[in-house]
Amino acid sequence: MPGGPLEFVRERIKALRSAGPRGWLSVCAAGLLVYAYANLFTLGKRYSLASGVEYWLFRPTDNAPAVVLVLAGWLFYRRVYRLKALPQTTVSLAFLMPLMVAAIGFQAWAFYTRADDLEVPSLILVLCGILLARWGTSGVRALLLPLVFLLFAIPIPAPLLLAIVFKLQIWTAEFAGWLLYILNLPALVSGDQILRATQTFQVIEGCSGMRSIITLSMLTFLMIDLFGRRGGHALLLLLAVVPVAFVLNGFRVLTIILNPHSEIVAIHNLQGIAILLAGVLALYGVDTLLDWAGRRWAFSSVDWRAKGALPSRPFSQSLSFFVLIGLALPLSAIPWIVPRWEDPAEAPYVLHQIFSEELDSRSFDRVEVEYSFRGSTRFRQTLDRTYDFDDVPVRIFVASADLGQRGGSHRSPITGLPGSGWRELSVSDEIDSEGFPFEERLVMKGKDRVLLRHWVFGDRGLLEESWRSLWALDRSAFRRPRPPLIIRLEVPVTQRGETGLDAARAQLDFIQSELKPVLVRMVPAKIGAD
Repeated sequence: MPGGPLEFVRERIKALRSAGPRGWLSVCAAGLLVYAYANLFTLGKRYSLASGVEYWLFRPTDNAPAVVLVLAGWLFYRRVYRLKALPQTTVSLAFLMPLMVAAIGFQAWAFYTRADDLEVPSLILVLCGILLARWGTSGVRALLLPLVFLLFAIPIPAPLLLAIVFKLQIWTAEFAGWLLYILNLPALVSGDQILRATQTFQVIEGCSGMRSIITLSMLTFLMIDLFGRRGGHALLLLLAVVPVAFVLNGFRVLTIILNPHSEIVAIHNLQGIAILLAGVLALYGVDTLLDWAGRRWAFSSVDWRAKGALPSRPFSQSLSFFVLIGLALPLSAIPWIVPRWEDPAEAPYVLHQIFSEELDSRSFDRVEVEYSFRGSTRFRQTLDRTYDFDDVPVRIFVASADLGQRGGSHRSPITGLPGSGWRELSVSDEIDSEGFPFEERLVMKGKDRVLLRHWVFGDRGLLEESWRSLWALDRSAFRRPRPPLIIRLEVPVTQRGETGLDAARAQLDFIQSELKPVLVRMVPAKIGAD
């Protein structure tokens, strides 16, 4: 490590001291940039340090930006000495100006939509702009790893994340059930539940392994930097993260099931940390194997430096200073200039009021909410009741999306199931009499079978919903006029074979006709185009 990071930092401090007023103005500009991105350091804002370990390491919807920034800072520190070996050069202003405008635009949008995590793209562009103004494209290449690492601070869009997490929950339950079978411990897997003679274990979001995949991916980045891995070696090491994390998470679930003290938070967290350490060791083993294979087949890339490369443009100290000031002043002024989006307080309808008016003559029981099953699925209003339709218990679940939610979504596979532990026997896509698409699903839990119909009105598909979630479009002037609406109708299947299914379908058809006045008030014909 020629010179080392500390020597490089000392040299930069000396250069600032000898630069006179311009040097001190540069220090002030750097301070303004730190102020502009202070919201990313959310440590202690959302939860205490005691519960923070579980959130940072195991909750799939927590992207822990403060932790990512600290680790990215370490990667910057370890690689900053490389800048000393590069000739100083400044790219053209025509290239820098769009970059500066984009950085300021991302930051303004993040403030406007109250989506602090969207400050990360702005921060990356700011760092790229500073590097390009002083070391050109070679500076960006030298610090590319920490710049890419900062992307971990951007959460996966909630609709996409919930779709992945639910699959992982089901697969983890099946894998843990298989491990119990291997150990000759009787267990039955039903959906996201593992049933044993003395206990029922539910694989919740925190046990899905999604956060373990993300955490091990970050640790693998650190391993790649520490061992100097590049090219195919680094890529294969990153690809090994998902299977390693999944398998070890299955063992983590197994230890939680078998340990009678797993309900204690400290023990629960220690089990998770132990599995993460095992994951690091497993990836180290993969790295060792790849290193051995690499010496035989040589699939690593060339060194990061372009030896003998000359700057394409001369270094401009004035332009470099302009970029720093031109970024610092507008970014720090955004909270004083840009307004905040205010989420409308009024909903277009009140679910409980509509159902009370239209179905007032029918008796009903409220269904208790399974919060552990619902997880990060978020709604603004919900109605979950079991009504009596001619001595047939009919469960009606209706929910309207919370468009202002960040970190959760209405779009989740769990809305198409009655609750935890239900497994899907069959599913088909149908069209109702009004022309709206719905899913008809037969599900089973124990000896109980239920036929249900599931509508999602106003939904725009996984791709567009994920895009809207990523950029917080529903927390802005691009918000949809009406929130998506989820409706699920359920009836028990009391007879076997097609006879029982036909009877259940007839009951659902009758219920739909009875509920038509209710649905007309909530679902205008144009909702699909909103």
